[in-house]
Amino acid sequence: MNIKMPPDWQLIEKRETSSTNDEAKKLPEGSGKTAICARIQTGGRGRMGRRWISPEGNLYVSFCLEPVRLDKAGIYSFLSALSLSQSIERLCPSLQVKCKWPNDLLVKGKKISGILLETDGIKRLIAGIGVNLVPCPQTGLLYPVTSLSEEGYHITTSQMLESLLERFDFWNTCVEKQGTTPLLAAWSEKAYGVGRPIRVNLPNEQLSGIFDGLDKEGSLLLNKDGEIIKITAGDVFFDKIGKDADV
Repeated sequence: MNIKMPPDWQLIEKRETSSTNDEAKKLPEGSGKTAICARIQTGGRGRMGRRWISPEGNLYVSFCLEPVRLDKAGIYSFLSALSLSQSIERLCPSLQVKCKWPNDLLVKGKKISGILLETDGIKRLIAGIGVNLVPCPQTGLLYPVTSLSEEGYHITTSQMLESLLERFDFWNTCVEKQGTTPLLAAWSEKAYGVGRPIRVNLPNEQLSGIFDGLDKEGSLLLNKDGEIIKITAGDVFFDKIGKDADV
């Protein structure tokens, strides 16, 4: 790809790989800031081990940062989602992108991306991002999906990667210099469903209540009959997601 790279970043391109996150794990220690992209993933995966279908034509990229304080790694879920939402709106001016906790992006109520964070347990963070530029198979999915081409925009992988890299680097620098408050505030402005009833699927139970926003660490705050419950991981569902996702 012929794209403008932010300072101190390197780009590695693959035609085909099991997943770009797997490739990032192979990088030698001290690789710094690296973006790894591939045309095709044969073993793409999402959160909780779910398969991420990866046809050619979409953007599949992993951003590898080293060193990173891994006790703060969860914030990169919001950083990745916010960076991508701003990139899409920059390239597709008529689209409004909403952030659905913790790391989904919605266009007209449909999912348009996947984000998977992984660490090596020491000091390396990997943010894997897949963006639907072209249509994807619709079977066996938790949520309805869409693509930029289905929304009337034909964006190349190079265009999307260049814009995404610029935004990701901007917010990463912002977090390093100013902490997480500006990032979470910007994410919250794009948040879908604050103040609305939600259902949260946890490993052993389902909770219902009102989405009461985020705490300073990015945990979801669920108001259940006046009791505020902090949730760090789970699948969130809205009963009427879709029709009013852009309001």
